[in-house]
Amino acid sequence: MKQSLLSLAMLAIISTSALAEHEKQHTVGIQFGGGGLEHKGKDTDGEGVGFSYLYYNYKVSDYFSAEVGIVGAEDVDDWECQKNNNDVYECYSDDSDDFEIIADDFDYGSVIVAVRGDLQVSKHNTFYGKLGVEFYDYQFDFKRKKTIDEDGTGLFAEIGWEYRWDNGMGLNAGYQFHNAGDLDMNGLNLGVSYAF
Repeated sequence: MKQSLLSLAMLAIISTSALAEHEKQHTVGIQFGGGGLEHKGKDTDGEGVGFSYLYYNYKVSDYFSAEVGIVGAEDVDDWECQKNNNDVYECYSDDSDDFEIIADDFDYGSVIVAVRGDLQVSKHNTFYGKLGVEFYDYQFDFKRKKTIDEDGTGLFAEIGWEYRWDNGMGLNAGYQFHNAGDLDMNGLNLGVSYAF
C-alpha cells in the first residue's frame, strides 16, 4: 500500500512538473537596438537612433500570444546643425553628412498592443513575428526648442529569432519597424526574456 501511494505521489510530481513546463504562458522581456528614421521622406541616413522595448506577453495558444509593451527612443549620435555660407542650416551626425532633418535632438515614446505568432523549428529555436498598434508621442528639437511635436496611433511590426532554454530564459534577435504618422523608424535589436 505504501509503495503504491509513493508511486502515485512520484507520478503526480513528475506529471505536475511536466505540465508546468508546458504551461509557461507568461513572458517578460527587454530589447535594445539601434537604427534610423525618416520624417516626411527625409532621413538620417540610417544613423543615430537607439531604442529600448520592455514587454509582457501572454500565450493564448501554441502559436499565438497577446503582447503589450513600452518603447523609448532617442538620438544616440551627436546631431548637429550649422549655418553654411548661404545662411542655411545644414545638419549631420557623427557618421554622416547626408542628414536631411533640421534637428539636434529626438525623443520618442509609445505603448504597443500586438499579436505575436511563433513558428517553432526545434525544441529551443523559434522564428517569430509581431504585428500591432502603437500609441506614440515624439518630438524633434532644434537648439532646445520643439520644432515637431506629434502624437497618434501607428503600426508596429517585428520579425526575429528566439532561443529559449529549459529554465525559461530566452535570447532573441530581431528587426523592428514603427510607422508613426509622418515618422518611420526601424532597426535591429537584441533582447533577453523570461517565460514562466
